[in-house]
Order: sequence, then structure tokens, then C-alpha cells
Amino acid sequence: MTMAEWACRRMGLGPTTHAESAVPQGAAPGWAKTSSLPDLFGTHPATSELWLVEAKGSRRLGLRPRIKGAKQLDVGALVPVTHQKVLCGTSLERRLFMMIDVEGLPKTGNSGGDSGGDSGGDSGGDSGGGSGGNSGGGSGGNSGGGSGGDSGDSTDEEALEQDDEALLELARSRMLTYLALTSLPRDGLRITPVGKPEEGSAARGDLIRLLESDRATTELRRHVPPDAGDEAVRQQNGLDMLTGRLPGTDLMLGMSRRLYGACRALAYEERRVVARVRDERPKYLEELPRAVQPADGTVARPSERQMSDRAYEERIAEVQEYLREVREEQRDDQLRSVRDGFTMGDRGSWMHLIDLAPRLALPREEGYLEAATADTYLAVEEEALDLDAEAE
Repeated sequence: MTMAEWACRRMGLGPTTHAESAVPQGAAPGWAKTSSLPDLFGTHPATSELWLVEAKGSRRLGLRPRIKGAKQLDVGALVPVTHQKVLCGTSLERRLFMMIDVEGLPKTGNSGGDSGGDSGGDSGGDSGGGSGGNSGGGSGGNSGGGSGGDSGDSTDEEALEQDDEALLELARSRMLTYLALTSLPRDGLRITPVGKPEEGSAARGDLIRLLESDRATTELRRHVPPDAGDEAVRQQNGLDMLTGRLPGTDLMLGMSRRLYGACRALAYEERRVVARVRDERPKYLEELPRAVQPADGTVARPSERQMSDRAYEERIAEVQEYLREVREEQRDDQLRSVRDGFTMGDRGSWMHLIDLAPRLALPREEGYLEAATADTYLAVEEEALDLDAEAE
């Protein structure tokens, strides 16, 4: 699913949302009660059209899983508005590559027309190489069908500055990264300098930069002293990303000050949603009972069973539905709060945001391959991607 979102971002799609956690704009009420939905949905900033994304992956991806994925994208009357279907297949067999099929519904809303077919094809080919960073190569390119216009970084930047809805969706889509950073030991947090994209250099859909070949980042790090802090990075007009390694993995995640501020504000608003639900429907958030097994190993009698699986799932569905209702009622508060957090983070410092001034780190010198957007950061240990190495 991560690779699917990466590929769609390459095609200019904005932040995506997991289909089981929200309802896309224009979808019918039955969406929330339907099983086997597509994995992700999002709105393309260039066309304002809804994209539905299904991700399939395995070590060697065959035709059968892709057929199943295509069926999951066929949502029928659940999404009566014009939308695009994107099927992403990720396969790992000595090299990481992707297959991307794009189908757009015609303006009449009937299915089957204007098919993008195998527009991604095997365009990822062998381009993942050992680094993984550039896997997928130009897959997608202009194949997003209907994603016309030179949207690029400038359009995304304009949307973040002016569109509160776009900013809220970005913050919501990056909450797992924010929560991961807040859960890490404070002494494990670092500041990683990343160069700002050069004016007019980012082509449409090319939102992710590979930092090992990024001139702006190389120049920035050349002028920032090794023992400097985030202030020195800002003085050189660079991005001071807060980064940290996920325990037990080869991955390092990070984000910008302004996005961190927006996510922090959204986390506060979400706690307000939960607090309201707890006050208004206290039984919803009580610990839900499950069937228990007697300590002596015997089978529990029906009278001892606390709740069936079906009743448990129905209760969970009720909780999620009411949470969605409350969240929608408080949406205006969330929009204002996230905008304020975004602005304060952009103007402030990490000391202001986390009461800590992490030291500088250059992951490339520690054997990491790095990639970044204007607000997010990802690095992976190079040795972890050496698929040609013989297993010991």
C-alpha cells in the first residue's frame, strides 16, 4: 500500500485516506457498511476528481490477485460521481517493480470507457536497482489520465497555503508518522537538513526527490556545520526535518516543522472528538467484552459467553459511525486548528514544538538512502536493499 501511494503521488495525486477509516466525497451512504473496498482514496488537485486506489503485492505477483483487485475497484453505485480507478501491483523478485493500471470513468458515469489499460505497464522494470528509492522509475508519468496541467510542487504549495481542506487531509494522512515520532525516545530524535526544491525544477508528479542526487540538499549540507542545530539549517534557507529511526526496522521517518505543527493540532482535535463521544455515549468507549475461555480449559457455556463476534463487530461499527458524525460536526474547528498549527510550526522552532533541540544528523553518511518531499522524509539502510547479496 505504501508503494501504491508513492506511485500515485508520482502521478500528482494528493494525500490519500484509507477507505475503511472515512467516506469519500460523493460516495453513497452504503460505503461505510461495505466490505472489500479499495484500499485508498484521494482527490487529484489538478482535476478535483476522486481517485480510488487498490494495492496488491507479493514476492511474485500473478494475474489472479490483480483480477481480484480490479473487482474491488468496481464499486458500482457506491460512487456515482466521476472517478478514476488505479490498480497498483508491487512485485519483488530480485528487483522491486510495479505494474499500474488506470481506468477513468467517462463524464456520463458509465463504467468501461476511457480505459487507461496497462498505462503503467512494467515501466518500473528493473529500475529499482539496489536502492529501491527510484523503483518504479517513471511509472505513471503522465498516465494518470485526467491529471493534466502543470500541477507540480508549486500547485501543492499553493494548495497548502490557501486550501484548509487540502491541509487537513495532508495532516490526517501523515498522522501515523507524527505518532511514530512522538512515541520515539527523545534522545533518538535528530534534525536532518534537506534542501528546498529549486524554483521551477520539479516536473508534474515528481513530488518525491532522491536526496543522494539532489543538488540543493548537497549544497545545504556543505554549508551547515556538523555540530549545528535547526537554526543553522533555517539560516541557509533549508528544511530542518525532525527524523527518527523506527525500532526494529531499517527505516527512518521524518517531517517538517509546519506539518508536525498541523498534525499536533489535529491530534488535539481528535482527542476532543473522543472526549465528546465519551461524555455523550459513555457505553461506546467502554472496554468491549469478548468471549472468554474458562481457566480450567473447558468450553464456556453459552451463558458465560460475553459477546459474539457478530455483536462485537456491530458495536465497533456503531462506535465508528458515531465518531464520524461527531468529527464531521467539529470539522470547522479542525480546519481552523490545523491551519493555526501549520502556521505556528512554520514560524517557530523545534524547541517551541517539542521543547527539545535535537542534534544534527546526516543519514547518508550512516549508510542510508534518503528521499523527501517538502514536508516528509524517508530513509532506508542501503544494505537492507542489497538483494544481490547471498543469504548466509
